[in-house]
Amino acid sequence: MVANTARTRINVAGAACLAAGLFGAAATIYLAMVSPVGAGGFTFPHGAPEFIGMQMVIALLRVPLIFGLLGLWWSGAVPATGSARFARYGAFVMMAVLTVAEGLAVTVPRGPLDGTPPAFGLIYSAYTVLLGVALLGEGLGVARGGAWQGWKRWLPLCLGVWLLVVVLPALALSFDTARWAMSAWLLLFALLGLVLMREDGSAAAQPTAGHRAGTTSARSAAVVTWVYVAAFGSPVIPNAAYILQNGWLPSFLDIFTMYGGPWSVVFEEGTFLALLTGFLIVTLAAAWAAWLVWHGSRFGGVLSLALLPVEAVFWLGFGLPIPWLPGLIRAGLVIAGWKSLRWARTQTATPPV
Repeated sequence: MVANTARTRINVAGAACLAAGLFGAAATIYLAMVSPVGAGGFTFPHGAPEFIGMQMVIALLRVPLIFGLLGLWWSGAVPATGSARFARYGAFVMMAVLTVAEGLAVTVPRGPLDGTPPAFGLIYSAYTVLLGVALLGEGLGVARGGAWQGWKRWLPLCLGVWLLVVVLPALALSFDTARWAMSAWLLLFALLGLVLMREDGSAAAQPTAGHRAGTTSARSAAVVTWVYVAAFGSPVIPNAAYILQNGWLPSFLDIFTMYGGPWSVVFEEGTFLALLTGFLIVTLAAAWAAWLVWHGSRFGGVLSLALLPVEAVFWLGFGLPIPWLPGLIRAGLVIAGWKSLRWARTQTATPPV
């Protein structure tokens, strides 16, 4: 039964990765083939809303790719060494923040669309480098680990190498060239998804199959926290860069100003940037607390709850209404899973992940 559950989980993750890779590659190739026309620099036959909408879909398709990385972990192909574990977590984090940065970049108004706003482009390139390094480290771990044999043992490594050696230089050449390079990278993810769909789960030796009862709520709180940090904490960096470049906050599809709460009116630019930096630090602390909660630490639960009032001050100051909901959910889940947490992680029977 456990083996069947593990196999199903890996196969479903692979199917999501395969579908996202194929659809994302097709959409990226399509956008690379249409010819830019008109003074606005948008592409025929699509106007600005349609073009931005398709770019947003492509950005959101990064989420199923994260499930592909999870499936790679669940398959047991990634060894339990410290470097491989660090690279695995780094790949998860950078894929998430890259998704957010890419989604934000296509929503910020600019003249010609063939070119992201420079501030966002710089951040996007930096995130791409970090993701490539993380995938490279994880791929090296898979290649050395020996759980996968034959050509597929090199597939995760190719994801990192292609991103660093092909996609990054293509980004420096032109946006259209980068689209072609990115489409090939997405096809590599589709191939990873296909491999995972054919996995039998026999190599998996993950702790999720033997979790103690009561950890589900605590780990759900960690996931909710990480999603919140990716959605509202990671955009601080590109938004701060945009302020330094232009002197004002960017708008999201001309609907609302990002982080445009009361503090954007009463404080000068330098103070406002310091407050943004403070919010980023607090959200990173929340993400670390969530990591501790995931590993069964009661200290992490205390820290997670203690940070909520501090975060609420920033939500009010920046005019962020949405984080209140995940904040309440997070608090409820931590409390619900409190009995599964321990002050000393060594007291838990959960193996390290």
